[in-house]
Amino acid sequence: MSEDSFAFRLKELLEHKKLTLQAVAGALGVSRTAVHKWTRGGEIDYDNLRKLSGLLDVNWIWLRYGAQAQQDVQHSPPQALPMTEMRRKHTAQIMESEARMKLAQENARIVTWEWNLLTDEVTYSSNVQAVYGWPVKHNEDFWSHIPPDEVPALQAVFERSIGSGQPCDTDFRMLTPEGEVRWISSRATPLLDDAGRALKMIGISMDTTARKVAEDAVRHSEDRLRMVFELADEAMAFIDVDGRWLTVNPAFTQLSGYAIDDLIGSNVSTLLQPGAPLLASIVASPLKVHEQVAQLRHKTAAPVPVRLKARLHLEQIVMVLAAV
Repeated sequence: MSEDSFAFRLKELLEHKKLTLQAVAGALGVSRTAVHKWTRGGEIDYDNLRKLSGLLDVNWIWLRYGAQAQQDVQHSPPQALPMTEMRRKHTAQIMESEARMKLAQENARIVTWEWNLLTDEVTYSSNVQAVYGWPVKHNEDFWSHIPPDEVPALQAVFERSIGSGQPCDTDFRMLTPEGEVRWISSRATPLLDDAGRALKMIGISMDTTARKVAEDAVRHSEDRLRMVFELADEAMAFIDVDGRWLTVNPAFTQLSGYAIDDLIGSNVSTLLQPGAPLLASIVASPLKVHEQVAQLRHKTAAPVPVRLKARLHLEQIVMVLAAV
C-alpha cells in the first residue's frame, strides 16, 4: 500500500485518533464494511468523504488526493467554464424556471424564509411585505408584529422544532399597519449539522386570511342554525341515508318522548310508519320536498299522528314534524 494513498492516510489517522471502524461507521451512518473497504483502497463518494474529513478534522482534498493535490488547488486561480451553446441553454432554462417559480410564489402569496440560529439573522423572499404587511429585515421586526399575548406560544413551537430536529406547522396572526389581522400559516424545518445540532431553520409562510374568514363565516352560520334547531317549536330531526337517527331537537323529544340518546343505533322505521317506503322515496328524489301524514311512536303513550316534511341535503335527511 503506497504511503501517498487515501487508504494509507485513513489508516494512519484512525490509529492516531484511536478510532475503530465501528466508531467511524456509527458517526457517518454507514456500515462497518464500507469503512473497512475504504481502508483497503475502496472508492468513497463525495458526501461521505466530506463527513469523514470533518470527523478526522483534516482537509478533504488532502485526505483523498494527498498534499500535492491540496497545494495545487490552493495555488490555482479559479477556472471559468466557457459559455458554450449548451451552457447558454442551460442557464436560460434555469432563469426561466426561477422566473416561473417566483411568479407562482407571488401569486400564491407564499413567503420563503431562512433563519440562521447561530447569528439570529433572517432572510425573506422579496414579497414578504405584500404577504405580511410589513418589511421584515431582522428577527425583531417579525416578533414585534405578532400580538404580544400570542408570542410565547409561537416561540414555543419553534423551540420544540429546533430542540427535536423535527418540522413544525403552525398558524399565527400578524397585525398590519392598518390595524387589520392577517392570518399566516407557516411550515418550517431545522437544518442540522453532523452532530445533530440545529444550524438554520428554513420555512415557507402563506397568507390564509381569506380561508380563515370563510371558516369563521361557516362556523358562525352553523352556530346560528344550531340555535334555530334547538329553539324551534317544530319537531326536527336529522337522519342519514340509511335511516339512522343522527340528532333530534328538544321539540322532537317533547313530541315523541325520545331523546337522541334513546335513538342512537336505531332506524327511523322503529318510530315512523311508514318508515322504509318514506326513506326510499326521499333518497330516490333528492331535490323534492316530501310531505305526508305518518304515525310517530311515542315512548310512553299512544302513537302520535304527525304531518312531516323531509328532504335530502348533503347526504342527510332533514325532517320536520308537527302533530296533526
